[in-house]
Amino acid sequence: MKIFYHGQGAWNSSEPAGLPFEPNLLALQGNNWDDYGTKTTLIASLYFEGKRLDFDFHIKVLIEGSNYTADTLNQLKASGSWDGFFPIPNCYYVSMPSDIEFYSILESKLGLENAKKFLLQLNDAGLLKNIINDESFSKLLNSQEFANSILRESGATKSYEDGWRIFDGSTVEIHNFELNLLTRDKRVKKVPFKFTSPLLPYEINVLIGPNGIGKSYSIKSLVEYWLKTGIGDLKTLEKLGHQPFDKTPNFRNLILVSYSPFEEFELDLNKYNLQDKHAYKYFGFRQERPDGSIGINRNLPAKHSALSVIKAIYDDTRLNFITRRVQKLPTINDALRHAFEFEHMALEIKAPLKLGILSHNLTIINDKKYLILDSGIPTFVTEDILIEASELEKGVVFLKDKALCTLSSGQRLFMYIAINVVGELKENSLVVIDEPELFLHPTLEVEFVSLLKTVLEPFKSKAILATHSLVVVREVPSKCIHIFRDEGYGLDVVSPPFETFGASVQKISSYVFGDKSVTKPFDDWLKGLVEKEPDVEKLIESLGEEVNEQLIMKILRLGRQRHGS
Repeated sequence: MKIFYHGQGAWNSSEPAGLPFEPNLLALQGNNWDDYGTKTTLIASLYFEGKRLDFDFHIKVLIEGSNYTADTLNQLKASGSWDGFFPIPNCYYVSMPSDIEFYSILESKLGLENAKKFLLQLNDAGLLKNIINDESFSKLLNSQEFANSILRESGATKSYEDGWRIFDGSTVEIHNFELNLLTRDKRVKKVPFKFTSPLLPYEINVLIGPNGIGKSYSIKSLVEYWLKTGIGDLKTLEKLGHQPFDKTPNFRNLILVSYSPFEEFELDLNKYNLQDKHAYKYFGFRQERPDGSIGINRNLPAKHSALSVIKAIYDDTRLNFITRRVQKLPTINDALRHAFEFEHMALEIKAPLKLGILSHNLTIINDKKYLILDSGIPTFVTEDILIEASELEKGVVFLKDKALCTLSSGQRLFMYIAINVVGELKENSLVVIDEPELFLHPTLEVEFVSLLKTVLEPFKSKAILATHSLVVVREVPSKCIHIFRDEGYGLDVVSPPFETFGASVQKISSYVFGDKSVTKPFDDWLKGLVEKEPDVEKLIESLGEEVNEQLIMKILRLGRQRHGS
């Protein structure tokens, strides 16, 4: 397989064409995308057996002594000293793909040995550093241009950190990392996220504490530090002299879920100077209106669920040749069947004729038509056509015994979160969920944690939950619990001094929220009764059947305290 550079294009150019005489090809085209004064991006397309692979990515190439890769390559071609086929002659250069999936594609299509030879033509930076151990490239790898341009975005950073591991057989997992949270009063508080343990389940970390203390702010900081946007912009961090992490987190993409009406997380990355708009995905009630203002749309979770399940189906087909790739639609089905009974997931169809032959296989319930979702759909209709034909605002529905399943509002939101998350999951994703308990009763909270673990595990992904739920906390080991509190000296972030995994909810509550020092309405009421009737035996008798053993013990204790004994 060969690599060919066509020539100059613009930052938004379409994919470069293949070559008729080279059916297996990586085709590259120049790009003028600017990363802090260095232009290294090349638009890329992969061709196998003459057909372009449906995989959107780009390759960044840094050439020693050049701050504009495409211009340098254009000059080489114009001079006649280079025909456009890699390797580039007479210069030092390193490269990095924007998506770690690039390595899995090469392994599956070419085999490990040929994939390695191919990457050596590109001078893949991760391969050179970790497998070849070629010191002659160290100057480029340690340069500011490499850090600011090649590793500008999260996808290339992930590729550099972990892409080469296909050659040494090591597994790729999300590592522990510390978030250096710069508080509003300019102090630094460390939040040590723990994701690896030989024994206990460390899939989920939890942020817990009272309202208004900084949990949502820490999530926003984590997102912007990692994406290098907003307060995480490199120039902003340099000006502040702030290092946001102890080491760069190696998760691949970030999925943020927040159904609070008061949150202010980023909706997308369109306003930022980033090429990979898929590195971050937001799910919530907020959306941008045509005039640029932000509004609340309660139907968004349903619409997102429909779009997400469609994405999952076509993702499964698009790259199903990749070895060990997890199939999303079966993952969604299996996970949700643990929560409630159903036979099929389906979408309501508003334009049946768009579906062609599939229109003859629709299920009709109460005069409405539904398409049962299965992995064979992409054979008959394109993704865009299915989206056009579907009643997206109705969301994913569930069928059993040829009828629609009736779900509570909590179950629906539970289902939407699961489908939306899996639709966006890639291997080594980080899922961040703000206050998942808002619309879930305690039983569903436990089921939600279980479901989240079920969908995270096959994708080797992790999650962070910001919550007030004690039920959630008792499902997570103590080293993964981060308590946010302020006892008059500013924000502090601590782990509980006891094991929370399976612990008493009352014990967790007392430590996290200081229940022992907080007067409860019930305690006030009971104290008032004892003050009105100091004879506690008489009081207990008067309460009759209204009293239970726990209440009797509390009344007797208050009586002893009142009499100083």
